[in-house]
Amino acid sequence: MAFGAVAVGGVGIYAFYALQPYLLELYGDPEAYGIAGLVAAIVAAAQIAGGIAAPRIRRLFHRRTSALLMATAASAVTLALIGVFQTFWAVLALIVVWALLFAAEMPIRQAYLNGMIPSQQRATILSFDSMLGSSGGVVVQPVLGRSADVWGYAGSYVLGAGISALALPFVVLSRRQNTPADVAIGGPEQREERAASDEVPAADLR
Repeated sequence: MAFGAVAVGGVGIYAFYALQPYLLELYGDPEAYGIAGLVAAIVAAAQIAGGIAAPRIRRLFHRRTSALLMATAASAVTLALIGVFQTFWAVLALIVVWALLFAAEMPIRQAYLNGMIPSQQRATILSFDSMLGSSGGVVVQPVLGRSADVWGYAGSYVLGAGISALALPFVVLSRRQNTPADVAIGGPEQREERAASDEVPAADLR
């Protein structure tokens, strides 16, 4: 499960920072620097809304891994559409959807990991998970940056969608373990999920 963070973490960081020049390109005015502020504000607002919605989204699914599979797949599709629909307003709307999914997925994933890990080992394994996410940025971002040089920002988002989708098999493998944390509802893990949803800052995409 943690190894999926390599793909998702690296793509998420790149996707946020590439949005600003990509939108400027689509807008047609390279000096419209207010677009950068608009992107940051939209992502921050969408993350707040996604964090609030996370417990409600979780209740729609019997298993946490079902919610994670849906969110991961939908995020990958959204990133691909950001590259396909090369119009300013369409991409802006898709950014909102992507940020909502990202913010809603994180507390569900965190609660799932917390539920699977014994308390004595939790800090170590969660630190390892965080390290893998950061390592993904080291590997994935140069690849996506180079793809932007070759194919443009749109092409790099399509490639990023493909890389994000690589996290899906890890979720499926984790799902097959049938751990109690996958179906826990109403216990301490769900309280952690609600707490985590209040702690997803915009900086997580940066």
